[in-house]
Amino acid sequence: MRSAVLAATVAAVLAPSAAQAAPPCETTTLLGTYAFGRAEVIAAGGLAAGVWHDTRVRSGFAGDDLNVTFVARTERYPSEMQVYTAIYTEVAEPLSECQQVGADGVARRVWMSFRCRTGVAPNYTLLVR
Repeated sequence: MRSAVLAATVAAVLAPSAAQAAPPCETTTLLGTYAFGRAEVIAAGGLAAGVWHDTRVRSGFAGDDLNVTFVARTERYPSEMQVYTAIYTEVAEPLSECQQVGADGVARRVWMSFRCRTGVAPNYTLLVR
C-alpha cells in the first residue's frame, strides 16, 4: 500500500499537468454583423493586429457576418493594440461602429477591454487590451 501511494505521488510530481501540456485552444465564432463591406475592413485590421488568426465574411440580409478564429483572452494585452480605424468617409457612424466592434470583442473574449480614440477628423480608431 505504501509503495503504491509513493509511486502515485512521484508520477503526479514528475508528469506535466494537463493545463501546462495543453496549448491554448482556438475558437471560431461570429464576432458580429456589420454594415455591408465593413466586415472585410474589420477582418483585415484584426489580422494585421494579430488579435485573430483567420476570418470568414458571409453576406446576409442585415449586413456582413464576421466570423473570427482566435485564442480567447483571460488577461489583458500588455499594451494597447490598434485593430482598425472607422473612417467617416467610409462609414455612416464611425463612433457607433467602433463601439459595436469593441463591445463584440469583449463579449467573446477576443480582448478584455477597448476604447475608441478620435483623431482630427471624426474617425475612430479601435484600441484593445
